[in-house]
Amino acid sequence: MKVRKTLALLGLVTVGQHAIAHAHTTDEQRFQVGGVELSLGLGLLNGQAQEKVYDTYDGQKVSQLNWDLKQVPTLHLGLTYHPLDWLSLEAKGWTKVAKGDGHMQDYDWLGDEGESWTDFSDHPDTRVQKAWQAEVAATAWALKRDDLALGVMLGYQRNELGWQARGGRYVYSSEAGHRDEVGDIPAGLKGITYQQSYETPYAGLVGVYHYRDWTVESRFKYSQWVKARDHDQHHLRDLTFVGNQGNRGRMQSLALAVSYDVNPKLSLKAGIDYQVYAEAKGSVLVKNSVTGERDYYGGDAGSQSSRTVVSNLAVAYRF
Repeated sequence: MKVRKTLALLGLVTVGQHAIAHAHTTDEQRFQVGGVELSLGLGLLNGQAQEKVYDTYDGQKVSQLNWDLKQVPTLHLGLTYHPLDWLSLEAKGWTKVAKGDGHMQDYDWLGDEGESWTDFSDHPDTRVQKAWQAEVAATAWALKRDDLALGVMLGYQRNELGWQARGGRYVYSSEAGHRDEVGDIPAGLKGITYQQSYETPYAGLVGVYHYRDWTVESRFKYSQWVKARDHDQHHLRDLTFVGNQGNRGRMQSLALAVSYDVNPKLSLKAGIDYQVYAEAKGSVLVKNSVTGERDYYGGDAGSQSSRTVVSNLAVAYRF
């Protein structure tokens, strides 16, 4: 009887040691010095960007364009390398891979201060022509245990968003009345092509919690050194607006991911990333493509901003 109990106890100890060894192996694989992790996934991009124009004399807003992103399919790639026990390097990004839904609405305030909008146009046929983000980052791990890791991150990212609005309908105000002109813009007729770009050095925090075969990872990024630029082409007016919003824009991003280890090398991951570029104001250069005339408006003549949510499902393999 004692022999059986002894054998049973030894069996339990062996199973426990095997489970602990598996957990350690998984953790060591994740942060192994010289280890490399590759990830590939698909996702969806949603959000909205805004473009605004201001009167440089009194600071009043005279125009606002809302550019929507709806269910835009994205392809995600990532590479992580651990050259040292306390350091991780990574390069990753995503890009639009198929047509997604866009929408643009254009509001103008051409009356006295305090009045509601005077002119409006709606463009359901808005095509997302460009959407991508690429970044590189280094994470220094301040704390690493079997189940928890905390790190400080420094990185740089660049992203671009672009649309083209066609057709639509309008409600304009004439000199004789308020919102008294209503009509349709011919379907397929190009109205406005718009693009935003952001170049962003950032600092951030990373937290990783590991329990058995599950891992939860959170990331917070912040920057107040954003280089923001935009480009707006009004095809029907032969005008191009080039915005320079300086190099002091602000960005905040919060990401959360959950992964499951199929085995010590292969894992499945689901993640979501909420990112905000606050309104950045700057100068506007207006070009007339017919006459060649150029007008420059300094100060806070225009602005750009964006809010995006990127969700994705990915597979990752560790070497």
